[in-house]
Amino acid sequence: MAFDSLPFELLLLSPCLLPGKTSFKESKASVKVEPQPGETILFFNIDDQSNPGCKLREFLWGKATGQQICDLIVFYAKESERVICFVELKDNMSDLGHATDQVINTYNSLKLHLNSSYKAKAFIYGSAGSVPHEHQEYQKKLSKVFKENNFEFGGRNNDLGNCLRGIPPKIGGGKRNKRK
Repeated sequence: MAFDSLPFELLLLSPCLLPGKTSFKESKASVKVEPQPGETILFFNIDDQSNPGCKLREFLWGKATGQQICDLIVFYAKESERVICFVELKDNMSDLGHATDQVINTYNSLKLHLNSSYKAKAFIYGSAGSVPHEHQEYQKKLSKVFKENNFEFGGRNNDLGNCLRGIPPKIGGGKRNKRK
């Protein structure tokens, strides 16, 4: 995976990198992953609102205001597979539309500086509330950018591991009471 030298240094050699971390919490929302043997997982806190030392926003957009950036970039590697996952955490699932815009905007701006030897993914987690009525619209936007099965959206599980490893989220699975 090749980076232009500046974004690589911004991420790896700056306060953006969270050495040894495999979890992250912002306000009421959190995300975690339990590394398995042979995996490399790196967390980068790229939102300068919560991590003022990270200068990725400045690198991507200069002095421009109003650009939306997600909370984290998580790098995952196992054998020859490379994944860059764009993560946004929200206290309330009603903010999933804004979260969708944040991960897409961050990815679209950063991909100009990366080669294509990685798989881009997105993970959006809301810690409380109900999925908004527009959730299908948001999922379509994510699918268009990240492709099918390369994003998790609005689930109640904050474990990032399956998304990074390419294991699709389980849908349904509960038993229903049948009344006669």
